[in-house]
Amino acid sequence: MRICVSGATKMSKTKLVQDFLMAFPNYKEVKLTFRDKIKEKLGDNFDSPDIMRIIRMGNKETQEMIRDSIIEQISAFSREDNVIYDRGLMDNLMYSLYLCSVGADGCDGDWMTDQLPIFRDYFKFYDVIMFTPLLTGYYAPVIPEGSIELDREIIFRSEQNNIFVALHKEYLDGKRNWLPKEDTPAILEIFGTPEERIQMIRLYVDEMGQPYDEDKSLVKGHLAEGLEFMEKFEELHEKTK
Repeated sequence: MRICVSGATKMSKTKLVQDFLMAFPNYKEVKLTFRDKIKEKLGDNFDSPDIMRIIRMGNKETQEMIRDSIIEQISAFSREDNVIYDRGLMDNLMYSLYLCSVGADGCDGDWMTDQLPIFRDYFKFYDVIMFTPLLTGYYAPVIPEGSIELDREIIFRSEQNNIFVALHKEYLDGKRNWLPKEDTPAILEIFGTPEERIQMIRLYVDEMGQPYDEDKSLVKGHLAEGLEFMEKFEELHEKTK
């Protein structure tokens, strides 16, 4: 199964990938290389590994470079492979929409319209996308107070999360503007403390990290949408407080 962890910045996505690999050691992480390509492109203008600085100065060219690099890598794996990615096409789509909203160079509605067929063609290379939402009342990683742009980081994370939530709602509503009509990946909300997130994942997959047969699933009939999950997680959340 091909799994991607996506979500706003500072949501401990890398930690979730690491915890997943500990819980399901038959999986391997595929390291995405788009950061290296950005560094090569920017040369002396890139003086930090912090990808957020690149996104904020991002443009059409940068986003297409990231998108194409991700596509090249994910296309190499089939559903028989047990792989997990730290970020992916959903993150690229979200950032492109964000850049459109702030009027970044070359990023507008026409550009997004041109991209949609590309996204529809390549989202089929994911089986599951684990989306880490920022939810009121639930644990969220704390942005370090030492950051000189703390307020901006908090706002930026919220802005990103709002776009992710809108994309997830489109998925739940059955809209397929950016997703393939067939072979659509399941998009699951995974949230809470690190321990709760792994317990949540176990509601969807067995000890080998594979989807339950429908008659064995703890969220029967809703692997793709998770419509019954909230009640089950509320109970789990209360027990782990």
